Amino acid sequence: MARAGRVAGAVALVLALAGCADAARAGQDAGAATAEVHAGASCLAAPVLDVLGLSLDPSLAPSAAATSGVETARGAPPEGFVPDTVLVCERGATLKDSAGEWRSVRATRLEGDLTPLLAGVDHASTVCTGGPGPQVWLLDALEDAVLLEPWAVCGAEGVAAALDDLDVVAVTEHPVALVADPGPGSVAG
Repeated sequence: MARAGRVAGAVALVLALAGCADAARAGQDAGAATAEVHAGASCLAAPVLDVLGLSLDPSLAPSAAATSGVETARGAPPEGFVPDTVLVCERGATLKDSAGEWRSVRATRLEGDLTPLLAGVDHASTVCTGGPGPQVWLLDALEDAVLLEPWAVCGAEGVAAALDDLDVVAVTEHPVALVADPGPGSVAG
């Protein structure tokens, strides 16, 4: 009789824990953020640079004034938002000019069938490992844009493959932060 009581108690505990786990998952799903829609996307936006571990050099602020102060609510595209283009922002190559060496951000514009990408983002985990992943903007036909959560890109199965399957339309390197001043008398190449 005591054993039956312990088994029943253990079953009740397992069911209670499973119910809590289901409730927690439902809470996470219900609390999934919806992205704020912005007029345009930029790899120089402060939220993008923050995640990439970069900050915009003050000397570049006037050229990026329209995008550097954007505060962006990240998340899934809102209902009715129909993306047709992707802008992927990643750390770029080191650029050199007369001012010295610059860290850069690579902006890659992609087009094609976004269905696999959107499906992969919908099944993302909330774990990112290995440093900052690419920052991904989704743009619609009018250039309105939403910024995905960083974990939705690096934690999602199939997202990298879906991005790889899209067609590259344009790639641009934007200087962001001065790393090294060449010093007096040196010539930057």
